[in-house]
Amino acid sequence: MIYGVHPVQETVRAGRRRVEEIYLARGHSQAPDLVTKIQDAGFPVTHVSANEIISIAGSPHHQGVAARVGAFPYADFTEILSSHETVPGPILILDEVQDPANLGSVIRSAECLGAMAIVIAKDRSVPLTPAVEKAAAGASAHMRIVRVVNLVRAITQLKNSGFWVYGTHQHGQDTIYSADLTGKTAFVLGSEGRGMRRLVRETCDNVVSIPMVGHVESLNVSQTATIVLAETLRQRLMKNVRND
Repeated sequence: MIYGVHPVQETVRAGRRRVEEIYLARGHSQAPDLVTKIQDAGFPVTHVSANEIISIAGSPHHQGVAARVGAFPYADFTEILSSHETVPGPILILDEVQDPANLGSVIRSAECLGAMAIVIAKDRSVPLTPAVEKAAAGASAHMRIVRVVNLVRAITQLKNSGFWVYGTHQHGQDTIYSADLTGKTAFVLGSEGRGMRRLVRETCDNVVSIPMVGHVESLNVSQTATIVLAETLRQRLMKNVRND
């Protein structure tokens, strides 16, 4: 089940996933354009009470709509590695991120700021749950997300494919603003509690930090993702302006 206006709307729009049935709460003001798209596409629709949709969605944050869909379509890592883009968007590698809200926020930032893909581990990491998709506000319908068995092996494969892999840590050797992010780039972001594991960190080409001046020592993983992706996009846009 997925729920919320944006997750359902973007899943319908993306067309990457089987939509089996859509549930609309009676008397709830769903987005009119969503209802129109559902009707135009001919999806099976069931109208239910407000109490029923809470039970169906498994959450009170349904915004009056839920959908029964096929399994999340994880991307294939070999297809990511064989991309023919000269300079593809950056790749995010999440080292055991376990909070659904954090993963959802990372996905939203990644999709908005031009990331090529997100890599997560199959073990000790949160998968694409309904809560994650709600936090992603529909971005998960468009983002390529890969699950791998071994993150260190995945990082090594990216390096062999020409990516420069940056770890992120508050005590990194260089700052994100001094690094050249205009080439094939990947970032490793650590978990909420432990950060990057030692072997993962040592496999990176470099470890960078985000300069901070406040009393709190660190940002959470979704905030870090937003900053590194925004800086990557800024550098690439500036490079394009100079080349023009």
